[in-house]
Amino acid sequence: MSANREPPSLWARALASLRLVAFYAFSALFIPVIVVTALLKPGEYLYYRLVRAWVAAALAIFGVRVESSGADRLVSGKDYVLLVNHRSHFDSLAIVKALGARETRWVAKRELLKVPLFGYGLRVTGQILIDRKDHSQALEALRANLGKHGATVVFFAEGERSASGTLSSFKKGGAAFAIDAGLPVVPVAVAGSEQVLPKHSLIVLPGSIQVAFGEPISTTGLTSADRERLTTVAQDNVRELLARIEPASSRG
Repeated sequence: MSANREPPSLWARALASLRLVAFYAFSALFIPVIVVTALLKPGEYLYYRLVRAWVAAALAIFGVRVESSGADRLVSGKDYVLLVNHRSHFDSLAIVKALGARETRWVAKRELLKVPLFGYGLRVTGQILIDRKDHSQALEALRANLGKHGATVVFFAEGERSASGTLSSFKKGGAAFAIDAGLPVVPVAVAGSEQVLPKHSLIVLPGSIQVAFGEPISTTGLTSADRERLTTVAQDNVRELLARIEPASSRG
């Protein structure tokens, strides 16, 4: 677990507020461009170039660095399912940055459709939106996105952000999806994001986020009966990756 920071000073809070205003102002102008591009060029990669530019700008505004390792284990043009631990809203930005040109598909709660602009953007860019209370709808939404060539499907496998930084038990949905899709699972560890933006906080502090990609795990020949074992193996791998990158994140 990363070391806790001292409470931010009054000056740090003021600067964080200015950064937040700048971020929202920039996003209000840029996100509609992404949405319009996705609508005018459906199925094309252009919108994702703009997403990457928005992510890079957001990280720069907040003074956040992303340092990654192991992304070269993902073969170009091949699809994967990432099982990732979850500590902060900045995890998503860090993963996009770490993946470079590789396009992502996110599994998100359907309630996010209600968020102005952001929710509409999720829909038109083909993200996987599920209702966790409706298991049949969730399965249908997941299966509808099988075989998205060139895309990497990202699951925050704990289901929600960890307030303490302790790794929680992984849900089985990501492993089940990977087995159904016949795609390899990649364990991914993120550390340091909880110091940049802790859960239940609006104060973003400059810092470093570490992202580590583990070895892909083949799902060839696996069935639904193997999803629990696959989930356990992925979680153990993430725990090992966290043990390696935590010291770097606490120095960041």
